[in-house]
Amino acid sequence: MTGIRPTFDPTHLYFVTTSAVKHAHLFKRDVIKRILVDSLHYMRVSGWILLYCFVIMPNHIHFIARFRESWPVKDVIREFKKHTSKQIIRQYQAEENQAALSFLEQAASQIKGQKYKVWEEGYDARDIFSPDFLRQKVEYVHNNPCQPHWRLVERPEDYPWSSARFYLLNEPAIIAVDDVRDLLV
Repeated sequence: MTGIRPTFDPTHLYFVTTSAVKHAHLFKRDVIKRILVDSLHYMRVSGWILLYCFVIMPNHIHFIARFRESWPVKDVIREFKKHTSKQIIRQYQAEENQAALSFLEQAASQIKGQKYKVWEEGYDARDIFSPDFLRQKVEYVHNNPCQPHWRLVERPEDYPWSSARFYLLNEPAIIAVDDVRDLLV
């Protein structure tokens, strides 16, 4: 994933997508999803980002955030991928999951000095340029698990690995998010 990377502006929101290596379903299990949401939570509480919405899918993630001037998109994504890669690899090692480790090792075989590869190269970061585009992307993020090719749940609010519950039921999501509705008034 080479991705779209607009000129960074800390006053803008960005719709970010990044995928597992070879689009493999590395994030299917809850223990792995937990690593990803905990890392998003860490970035938020550490003040790197304002996190407005997110979804963890079996082979990719989407989120909408505002990035701090001292933590531009490229730096946050680099640190997120580096940290989550280590945690995911550690999880597979603890489980002695040789099939997953072999897959990740094979994915890194052409990269000098790297034993495992969890993420595709790059990311996509789309500048949120209007309130309508923001609404569209929030709906897209939350409806992703309901898409016919996924069918993870019937209703977005039933998928625990997203911020949909917060917006659709006014209940806490699995991690806290900043309320994007404050920007749409």
